[in-house]
Amino acid sequence: MKNFKTLFILLFISFSVFAQNNITNTLGTGGTFTVKDATANFLTVTQSTGLVNILNGLRLEDTGNSSTTGVIFKGATRFLHNFQPSGTSTNTFLGLNSGNFSMSSAYGSNTGLGINTLNSLTTGYNNTAVGAYSLNSNTTGIENTASGYMSLYNNTTGNANSAYGTNSLYNNLGGNNNNAFGHNSLNHNTTGSDNSAVGFRALFSNTTGHDNISFGSSSLENNLVGIANIAIGSNAMNQNVSSNYNIAIGYRSLLNNVGNYNTSIGNESLLNNTSGFSNSALGYNSLYNNTTGSGNVAVGRSSLESNTTGYSNTAVGEIAGNSITTGSFLTCIGYGAQPSAADATNEITFGDSWITSIRAAVTSITSLSDARDKKNIKDLDLGIDFLMKLKPRKFNWDKREWYENNISDGSKVKEEPTAGFIAQELDEVQTDENAEWLKLVLKTNPEKIEATYGNLLPIIVKAIQDLKNENDELKLKNKEFQVANNELVSRLSKFEQLQTALVSEIEKLKTNGNKFTTVSLGVK
Repeated sequence: MKNFKTLFILLFISFSVFAQNNITNTLGTGGTFTVKDATANFLTVTQSTGLVNILNGLRLEDTGNSSTTGVIFKGATRFLHNFQPSGTSTNTFLGLNSGNFSMSSAYGSNTGLGINTLNSLTTGYNNTAVGAYSLNSNTTGIENTASGYMSLYNNTTGNANSAYGTNSLYNNLGGNNNNAFGHNSLNHNTTGSDNSAVGFRALFSNTTGHDNISFGSSSLENNLVGIANIAIGSNAMNQNVSSNYNIAIGYRSLLNNVGNYNTSIGNESLLNNTSGFSNSALGYNSLYNNTTGSGNVAVGRSSLESNTTGYSNTAVGEIAGNSITTGSFLTCIGYGAQPSAADATNEITFGDSWITSIRAAVTSITSLSDARDKKNIKDLDLGIDFLMKLKPRKFNWDKREWYENNISDGSKVKEEPTAGFIAQELDEVQTDENAEWLKLVLKTNPEKIEATYGNLLPIIVKAIQDLKNENDELKLKNKEFQVANNELVSRLSKFEQLQTALVSEIEKLKTNGNKFTTVSLGVK
């Protein structure tokens, strides 16, 4: 047995000393191949799993400018190396075909992790690529970061871009300073710069548009060349293609926009806007149906919600102006404030039908009245006669809008009466007097006729003036009558004096008989 062991050792040594073309060591079932020293294992191979276990460090030589040294291959494809042509430092490439062995001189450090990452790099530096095919085509682009399958795949000369997510900034060529976070974000960007996209397909279609900010799934998804837009919220400004300088904050806000200079804050605000421009919407569903209307301002939930093509309208308050469709130059302030009609123009409305008073520190509203802005100035010919035909009334309010379906059953009649006019009666008077130009009645909406009492003020002033003139004439006549009366009284007094003198003289004649007497009455 001893001789057999000696023979085996000699044979083993002889086989080890001489070079062998093929060395095969076969493990038995369940066996383990171990490399160790007296106390520790360094490497094991387990037959049952085929697992190679390195129990200490694994050292590779630097690849340097070699294509074989320090390279790990997966099959026939390079997988890990740090190829460093002259002028580069600390390059790291991890992934199938990541980096290449033909890079020319560059400065800085590149890191590639994933299949074909930084595959075509020539002189670019300070790039980081993590993910299969990320930064695959980069040539001279510098300081880019790509993380995700095919992120920054086509980038060649673009610099300082950050792409995180599958296909993010996939088509970027020379665009700079872009930030893409999310699956397919800024996917089609080619030369657009200074864009920031966060979310699934955010700024997906952007090609050359620049200075855009997109935050939210599919926000600014279809933007191609639009610039300086801000979209925050899922699907915000989703359909925008080439419009500029818009701000959309909220779910689906400015969803269909193609106009410029719009500001939309609130879920589904300005949702249907197409070519309308310079609109401002703040609040859920504000300016929801606006399409081509421009210059509108809506503040409050559902304010100006139904507006489509109306322009230059202002609505402040919850559901303020939400009945307007095509009207323009309308101002509605306060909860539920509505114009006279959906297509009305040039009106200002304060509050809804429940408002009972309008308060201010002054008692009147100043209006334009400069003579330089008026033509054909004449004296008003309507006065007291016109007013005498009016019918001031006392009544109780029982508004139809207080009831379901606008049908009154009398159950909500106000207890306290008030005074005023009936619009239909005012309209009848101004029509009979051929004075509809007074506009005492607003008939824009035939279902809700309104009265403009303030337009009666000039007529009231004219009537007062007419009465004053008549009164002055009466005073003058009365004065003349007083003068005439005083003269008559004086003359009567003198007549009475003469009468008294005559009576006295007659009495004397009676006393003296028929003796002749001279009488001096002293009356002139």
